[in-house]
Amino acid sequence: MNPLFASMRRQPLMPWLIGLQIAVACAILCNTLFLLAQQAGPLLIDDGIADKEIIIVDQVLRPDGNWSAAQATAGAQALAHIPGVTRATAVVGAPMRETLTMVYDLKPANGPTVEVSGFLGNHLIDTLGLQLSRGRDFLDDEYSDLQLGDDDAASTTPIIITEALARTLFDGDPVGRTLSGGDDSGHYVVVGVVAHLLRYQLSELDDGKAEHAILLPRRPAGLPLLSFVVRATAQQRDAVIKAIPGVLQDSYRAQMARGFKPVVASYEELRSNGLRQRRAAVWLLLAVNLVVATITLIGIASLSGYWIQQRTRQIGIRRALGATRSQVLRHFLAENLLLTLVGLAIGLVLALLINQWLMQHYELPRLPWTYLLAAGGLMLVLGQAAVAAPAQRAAQLPPASATRNV
Repeated sequence: MNPLFASMRRQPLMPWLIGLQIAVACAILCNTLFLLAQQAGPLLIDDGIADKEIIIVDQVLRPDGNWSAAQATAGAQALAHIPGVTRATAVVGAPMRETLTMVYDLKPANGPTVEVSGFLGNHLIDTLGLQLSRGRDFLDDEYSDLQLGDDDAASTTPIIITEALARTLFDGDPVGRTLSGGDDSGHYVVVGVVAHLLRYQLSELDDGKAEHAILLPRRPAGLPLLSFVVRATAQQRDAVIKAIPGVLQDSYRAQMARGFKPVVASYEELRSNGLRQRRAAVWLLLAVNLVVATITLIGIASLSGYWIQQRTRQIGIRRALGATRSQVLRHFLAENLLLTLVGLAIGLVLALLINQWLMQHYELPRLPWTYLLAAGGLMLVLGQAAVAAPAQRAAQLPPASATRNV
């Protein structure tokens, strides 16, 4: 180790510049990689829906009162008779729409309270194309009309949850397990589990909460807005979308708000539009990480190359005294590794401080230690890759030419 420290003591500026660059790059990469994962996570999750077959109908407004359960059912039946439609149902909580939202606080015995999105409607598993992985679907006699205010308060309500939510709330099989509301106002029993279902609150998809969703056996009633999920064959989906506005007009006639056009769109279109900002953020963060990594690679290579060039006489003397090319190469790799480790130690502390600041001012979650390891490993690879070429050139210098270049 003495030759390593001797070189650093003689020319301390270069080691400090290399270590500082590594520290700053590490601090930036730790947090930007974490932000990248936060933004990209929901884009990579299987939303569980038969996306090519689903049409969302939203904002069917009644200006002079609320829609009854019978009117909601009649609208769904009219939509189901459109050629190419296989299923249609009135819902509260349409995928990729936040017009009407139902949020529930669920708490297992001796567990944390978790906020979830509620999807309400008849036979949503078949309509949305969800995969039931455990348990059963709702029975026909379990469905009832939505009662706002005291709904689910008096009795135990069957619910279907996602696999992701099951892992958060329970250890082991969740079927048959019970939950209470956050304020103990409701009681629920899990009767089934679906593999995937993405929340419709697009601002709540981070921190592993993207699939905190449940299905409830409720029919929409007593609401001024109606929403529908229509499932059609993929080949006839576009034709069905064109036919839906006319069917709604025929079904509700003067009851619908004039001059207020309902939203009718494919699920694919709504998902693309709804997640557009998130995709843009992913590309931006990818670019930031790539730029930081590239600048770090070039910076370390340039500083190391200049520092090695300034020690040409030292290299020549070592080669004249019998040092082999591999020994010279290992010397500079070890030297750079030592500087990288020192820079990483400073950079990881700096990354945690930046994360604390982001938590206080932007309500970001705590930086997981896995991202510290990932950024640290990346910086080690970059550091050694950057110094490899300058070190290789130094090792190729013969003793005589190295001495004459002084």
